Amino acid sequence: MNFLVLRYFKTVASELNITHAANKLYISQQALSSHIKNLEEELGVTLFNRTPRLSLTDAGRCLYDAVLGFDEVNATLNDKLNAIRKEERGELRIGLSFTRGQFILPHVLPEYAEKHPLVHINIYEERALVLKDRLLKGEIDFWITADDVSFEGVVKEPLFKENFFLVVPEHILEVRYGKKKTKEMLLDFKIEDVIDCPFILLTPGNRSRDLFDNIVRSRKLTPNIILETDNAQTAFALSQKEMALTLYSDMFLRNYSSTLNPTVRLISMQKYIPSDVLYIYHNEDSLSSRYKQNFLEEMHNAFKPIRN
Repeated sequence: MNFLVLRYFKTVASELNITHAANKLYISQQALSSHIKNLEEELGVTLFNRTPRLSLTDAGRCLYDAVLGFDEVNATLNDKLNAIRKEERGELRIGLSFTRGQFILPHVLPEYAEKHPLVHINIYEERALVLKDRLLKGEIDFWITADDVSFEGVVKEPLFKENFFLVVPEHILEVRYGKKKTKEMLLDFKIEDVIDCPFILLTPGNRSRDLFDNIVRSRKLTPNIILETDNAQTAFALSQKEMALTLYSDMFLRNYSSTLNPTVRLISMQKYIPSDVLYIYHNEDSLSSRYKQNFLEEMHNAFKPIRN
C-alpha cells in the first residue's frame, strides 16, 4: 500500500463513481478499478459495495477516515520539509577584516560548508566603517570585529580575546644600542626605548594601528614610521626580514608561529594594550534561517577553548 493508491481510494470514496473519479485522476476506469481491487486484496477486506450502486462498506468508511487523517499528517510533513529545504538553501554574508579572516574562517567554514552545501557564502573583507554600514543596511548577516559599539536592533556577542605583540628584530636594536643594552631592553621593555627605531605599520583605520597610535599619543611620543601599508602580510614579511618593528595580534601571529624568524622577538604589549575582545554582530532578525543560526553556533564552538 502506498500514498498513490490511497489517493486513488480517497477519490473514488469521495465521488462514489468510478467514471468521475477516473476523470479527476486522469487514468482509465479499468486501471482505477484494478488499483482498488488490488488494495482490497492487500487489506483482505471489501471496501466498496458495487450494487445496486457504489457505496462504502464499514471497512471502506474506516479506511476513508484514516486517509483523511493521513492527508493532514502529509500536509504537515510537507510543510516542515519545505521549511527545512528553504532554510538549507540561501546566502550567508560575513564581514570582517582580511587579517582576521585568515585566522577565523579556516576554523569554521570548511566544516560548515560541508554541512550546508546549498548555502552560498560571501565574504566581505573591508574596513570597519564600511562593514558597520553594510550591517545596518542589511547587506551582511554577520560582522566580526573588535569594535565595541551598540546599535538599535543589532545583537552583539563576544567570541574571544586577543592580545597584541610588538615584533622586534634584535638586529635593529643591536646596531643602535649594542648587544648588552639590547638584552637589558628586551628584559625590561619600554616603548619609549624603541620609539626612534624604524616602524612599519598598517595604515590608520586598522585596529592594530589605531591601538598603536593611542599608545604613542598618550605618551606624547613620535614614532619613526618608515612605511605604511594596507597589507598585513607585507608589513609582517618585512619585519621578518629585520627591516623594522611592527605590531600584531596573537590571532595573526598564530598563522606564522612555525615560520617566525628566530632573531625576531615578540614582546607582549599587554601593559600598554589591554586584551581586545572580538565580537560578532548580527541583526535581531538575521537568525530566522536555521543555516544562519548554525553559523553562529559554529563560531562559538570553534573558539570555545580560548573564550573567556
